[in-house]
Amino acid sequence: MKVWIQNNNSTPIQLQETPIAGGGEGNLYAIQTPGNYQHLVAKIYHPNRRTALRHQKIVYLHEHPPQKFSENSPMTLVWPQELLFDEDKQFVGFLMPWVAGEKLELLSLPKLPKKHTVTWNDFDFEVDLKLKKRLDLCYKIAASIQYIHQTERYILIDMKPDNIMVTPDGKVALVDLDSVEVVENGETLYDAPVATPEYTPPDSYLENNAVDPTQEDPWDRFGMAVIFYKLLLGIHPYAASAKAPYDQYTSLYQKIEHGLFVHNLQIRPQLSAVPERHERYQKLPVSIQQLFERCFIEGHHKPYARPSAEEWVRVLRTYNLDRNLSDHQIKIPSIALQQIPAHLNLNQLFIVPTTRSLSPAPKIEVKKPIETKELQQATMLATSQDPKKVQSQRFFNFIILLLIIVIAAALSLMLPSSIAIVIGICSYLGFNYLSYRSRKYAEKKDTIKSILNKQMQYFNDLIQTAEKYEKSIAGYLEKITNIQAQNPKEHIQNCLNSRALIQKKINAFNAAIKKEKHKLKALKQEEKAHYAELYSYYNQQIEAKTTLPDMPAQTLRQKIILLKRKKRLGLLDEAYLSHYDRDLHHLEQLLAQQDIELAELEHNYFEKIQDLIYRCKEQHKDLMSDINRYHQLVGKEEEEKIKITIEEQRISLRELERLEYDLQQLEKPLQDQVGACRRAQRDAELYKKVNYGRHLLEMVGLAKPL
Repeated sequence: MKVWIQNNNSTPIQLQETPIAGGGEGNLYAIQTPGNYQHLVAKIYHPNRRTALRHQKIVYLHEHPPQKFSENSPMTLVWPQELLFDEDKQFVGFLMPWVAGEKLELLSLPKLPKKHTVTWNDFDFEVDLKLKKRLDLCYKIAASIQYIHQTERYILIDMKPDNIMVTPDGKVALVDLDSVEVVENGETLYDAPVATPEYTPPDSYLENNAVDPTQEDPWDRFGMAVIFYKLLLGIHPYAASAKAPYDQYTSLYQKIEHGLFVHNLQIRPQLSAVPERHERYQKLPVSIQQLFERCFIEGHHKPYARPSAEEWVRVLRTYNLDRNLSDHQIKIPSIALQQIPAHLNLNQLFIVPTTRSLSPAPKIEVKKPIETKELQQATMLATSQDPKKVQSQRFFNFIILLLIIVIAAALSLMLPSSIAIVIGICSYLGFNYLSYRSRKYAEKKDTIKSILNKQMQYFNDLIQTAEKYEKSIAGYLEKITNIQAQNPKEHIQNCLNSRALIQKKINAFNAAIKKEKHKLKALKQEEKAHYAELYSYYNQQIEAKTTLPDMPAQTLRQKIILLKRKKRLGLLDEAYLSHYDRDLHHLEQLLAQQDIELAELEHNYFEKIQDLIYRCKEQHKDLMSDINRYHQLVGKEEEEKIKITIEEQRISLRELERLEYDLQQLEKPLQDQVGACRRAQRDAELYKKVNYGRHLLEMVGLAKPL
């Protein structure tokens, strides 16, 4: 599609064939050529909307634009720029700035839709607990509306979130401004086509209004306050269930009409159910609560009592993020190795402990042969050679001996005495041999072997346990040696020294930022005091130079508007009319002078605040450069490597200490067991020395039992 701009050259504009958006009045088209117009879009009205009246209105808007924001401002008024005509020179639409973003309605919901949670996370009620981002948006919206109202020509009428575009970085744009109502000197030149009921003030439902309420900005003030309430709390200020007789009013516009504002103390007892989200209202700054209450309570019957955009700007200025040093602007990322304790002593950590082996000595001791001297000094254990049993065997042996002598004596009567003696001696020796065999090879032999085997088995178990510990200790020692070889202590110490230096700079930066924040706070308090002083001065000037009638106006501009309104409606008494022109002249002079001083005051303090914020950002920039250089030295891989090295070293030393302790606990049991094994070995050796001859000597008492 090709259209032409109405200018000296009748510049042709080539539009894209497919609209990028559409509505009931027309479609939006991106500009294909020329390139210097591609930052704009074309709004082309539907054929049935291209009326002469609309053409005249767009011409008027084009010729009487509101004050523009600066080029880099985060606020935009999407105002008609150039009129567009078709090839027959018939009006078809206009050019306007192209703005991106989402409709403000997205942020007016109680909870962000899932598909927007990532992009708009900073505006989440659960994230932005102090509503900093949302208060900043309120300021920008109020400032944008103030620019519209300062013209004293335009009323937005259809104030609603759908006509405000916002971006995640806090930019604000008022759109659909070709639908504003145009008013001059109390007369409507061009009507606004529609209004949305839930943002429409209660005076729209009143009969016998002195003037059409759409001709005055209190209409917009109500919608603006509703938008702010929804933006800050996520719910409409009139959303609640009421008791009789108000229970019949179920729609929002009916509740607005009857003044059922949730926080009106006179109305609150009449409410049966108030949604929980309204409770957050008490956490809002008191100054903002007061503005809401003026709008929805006092302003219910007195439209001009509603706070103007100028008043909202005064209160919200302090929350403008451009005038605040946000934590996000000076955020410091976590630095590498930050989790490693600053007091870590690498000299104590990076050591190769000295260890000792416990198992070799006991094994050598147990394997040593039993010396003769040891056997001479040793006695057999009672379990191997019971002395009582030996004594009983001696007694029994004595009885047998007597019996054999008696038998031998009896035999000597029948046989030669020599033969009887031989038979008696053989019988005695045979009996002792049998008792010797019983003593040597029966249970005593098994007892001695069993004791020796058990002691040796327990000893071997202890040795195996000790060797297992020693093997684990050797493994950890080898591991510690490898760890220290792969990542030397000197390198890690250099990295930790660099970290300590960066941490010192971070601490210094935080201390400096803390001081700068105190300065910023003091500067804003000073600014607030100067504004109050300036407003006080002009109020005094008004009282000194004029004799104004009583008017519900909070600002000088509103006093002028209300004075003109009273004159236009014939509400000034005859006595005052003679002072009207003089007072109006004084007020306009004071307003012009006040606007200059306010602009200068705002500029000066804005510059001071920006200088302070700039200093902080520069310090943050320098710090980030240092941090980046540090991260080039200690990257993520290097950091992970050092952390693993330190942790492995710590774990290895801890395990080594545990194993050493466990090994030490085996030392005494091993020593005791070596003694037990040596005793069992001596018993075995002693038992080997018990022969038949010794047995005979023991039986007759000529030798002591072993």
